[in-house]
Amino acid sequence: MRKLNIWQISREYAGIAEAGGVKNVVCSLSEQLVEDDNDVTLFIPLYGCTNLSHIRDFDIVSDFTSYIDVAGTEYKVSFGRAFCDKIKVIFIISSHFIEKMNIYTYTELEERITPSHIRGQGHIDAPLLEALFQKAVLDYAVHFSDFPDIIHCHDATTALIPVFAAELPQYEEIAGNSRFIVTIHNAGPAYHHEFSSLKEAITYTGLPEKVLEKGMRENFVEPYLLAGFYSCLTTVSPWYADELMDPEDTNTDGLSKLFASKKIHIKGITNGIDYEKYNPENTAVSTLPFPFSPEKNIFVGKYKSRDLFMEYYSKGAQNFGIKKSIRSITSGIDQFGFIDAKPDCVYFSYHGRVVHQKGIDIWADAIPKTLEKCPYARFIITGQGDPELENRQITLTEQFPGKVLFLRGYEKTLARLCVAASDFIVLPSFFEPCGLEDFIASIYGTIPVAHGTGGLKKIKDGETGFLFSPNTAETLSARLVTLAQKKHEDSSAFDKMIVYTAQYVHAIYSWKHVVQNEYIPLYDSLVEPTIE
Repeated sequence: MRKLNIWQISREYAGIAEAGGVKNVVCSLSEQLVEDDNDVTLFIPLYGCTNLSHIRDFDIVSDFTSYIDVAGTEYKVSFGRAFCDKIKVIFIISSHFIEKMNIYTYTELEERITPSHIRGQGHIDAPLLEALFQKAVLDYAVHFSDFPDIIHCHDATTALIPVFAAELPQYEEIAGNSRFIVTIHNAGPAYHHEFSSLKEAITYTGLPEKVLEKGMRENFVEPYLLAGFYSCLTTVSPWYADELMDPEDTNTDGLSKLFASKKIHIKGITNGIDYEKYNPENTAVSTLPFPFSPEKNIFVGKYKSRDLFMEYYSKGAQNFGIKKSIRSITSGIDQFGFIDAKPDCVYFSYHGRVVHQKGIDIWADAIPKTLEKCPYARFIITGQGDPELENRQITLTEQFPGKVLFLRGYEKTLARLCVAASDFIVLPSFFEPCGLEDFIASIYGTIPVAHGTGGLKKIKDGETGFLFSPNTAETLSARLVTLAQKKHEDSSAFDKMIVYTAQYVHAIYSWKHVVQNEYIPLYDSLVEPTIE
């Protein structure tokens, strides 16, 4: 097998700069590629929030500084070299990134300092940041005559790199020596990073008008659409790829219709999961209080973890200062409601962003309907997001005391414990490119119940979980009632499914399997025509 030189270009990476699920994909993909003896370099900005605790051998590149023209102003960009485990890292260093305390949005502290920088809203200078980052990567390649086999760009924030390489004369040598992949991790309306007009796109990119016109959606200029003419487009599951190429799809704000009309092909590769980072047998990595192994039909630790969780969140328990092991991870978490735990209860959980895309309103509408028929059901939600939807969860905790618990905020260990303590995880997303929560739940012996959309279709209905459609509260509630009643009548009713699902996810969706069977063949197919 030919050793490949691969650059991964991303605004986020697990352990260095974390935002959404992209960080895990880029990290695990890179680590497995190195494990398979490929040469991998990560390019990422240096933020004010960058975590350098996993970085070694950091050194400023002293013999090269780039000066990048954006919108008629010249910006200084420096570079830093380092390692993260076996991954080579090139940091893009600019004051405009260093001043940011979050990757894509402003923090509460930034809002206090500058009131116009509203917490949770995107950076005002986002078009500048994206132009600087992408052109800096190409400047580095040109200066050092370093042209990798593959330049793998992640998300819309890096999607213009292949366009710059092909259409700007200073980068033409890269286009002749490297092959480009752009992975669409999410094409929902909030993730396009589009330019508001052709004029804005010309100003920030410096690309010719005739080039940018190819990427227009109404008055907007779409990086993903442009990338389709200059790179191999991929996405994070075959099912989501089908949706992105479906002219009738309504979840991409018109992008799918344009992909279809322009006959742009998108290849779907389902993300893997790094099992060893979640392994429930190893509490040092799972961070759960007790070890267990659904793969081996060993559940004692799962139910001991449940007992600990439910005891802590029972009515008034925290007033007695119980269970320091949980109390230590709840800092910054707002608790609403409590759990009245009984031996015959059936537990449903949701973990993730509290936003419309995730179907939180469907979840909220289904809870009263389910409790009406199954008063022994219990619902736990942990996450944060839209204030209006958060308030809806708070109202449910008040309407159904002891039956609904809302933990607002995010803490990794608490989120994992919430999932591991449950019987079922509920995923009513309106669209879902791949989905990681169903994998994590399966590893922890918790059965996924999901709307049959996008990457959630990887769940084999009735074998590795349950799918429902259409995505309505009535359909979801009917499914939850059936499952709750079966579990209530026979506590071991789903044990065989749990064991099989844990084994299946570990074997089929390991990153080793995904890289060797999907990514390496794709990379080779792109590089091979250039080999004489």
